[in-house]
Amino acid sequence: QVTRAYWEKLNSNPSWQKDERIRCSEEPWYWLCNYVYTIRRDEFTDASSVERFPAQEYLRHIFHHCFTEPFLAIDKSRQMKLTWLMVAYELWWAQFRPNELITVQTKKERDADEELIKRAHFICQQQPGWLLPGKPKRTFCRLEFPESNSLILGIPSGPDQIRSHNPSRYFLDECGFLEGEFDECRAAALACCKDIKLVSSAMPGQWADFIDE
Repeated sequence: QVTRAYWEKLNSNPSWQKDERIRCSEEPWYWLCNYVYTIRRDEFTDASSVERFPAQEYLRHIFHHCFTEPFLAIDKSRQMKLTWLMVAYELWWAQFRPNELITVQTKKERDADEELIKRAHFICQQQPGWLLPGKPKRTFCRLEFPESNSLILGIPSGPDQIRSHNPSRYFLDECGFLEGEFDECRAAALACCKDIKLVSSAMPGQWADFIDE
């Protein structure tokens, strides 16, 4: 883990910064545990805090499978940090690889912006500027990296939303809430995306049928 002493040396040494960028681009878990911060909210109060991404074994296991399994579906329970994990996964591609068009989808457009794009932008804001490929630009449902020509785009539910953008990577959050559109959205993503991640709380309907197949 990056210590305070190492952090101070990094911030004053451009050569070390270059090496650190290379390491983060080659070791996603290292980047996640050292440079990704999330907001933790208490379920029972309005209290919140900023914390470094927890280096828990189940998260390491899932994150590893994100890179080894192009098509991955996860049926989750609450408070597992899987939305943060998947947002960080997609952000890693946009931050460290050029020409990525990534769509993140959930039921409503406002939720795609507030729950997904906003989280990706927050992670960017917590990182040192030297680790980013230039300054990212956030607008409604968009997080752009102009210098690397990569983009994370938030979209609402509906298979036509996917087809119209033809993304390379795709994350669908809370699949079970799509009210009958899950199968169509999944089929549309399979037709154009090389990397698909599906996550949802347990829910009856098309998502449950898909998970139980």
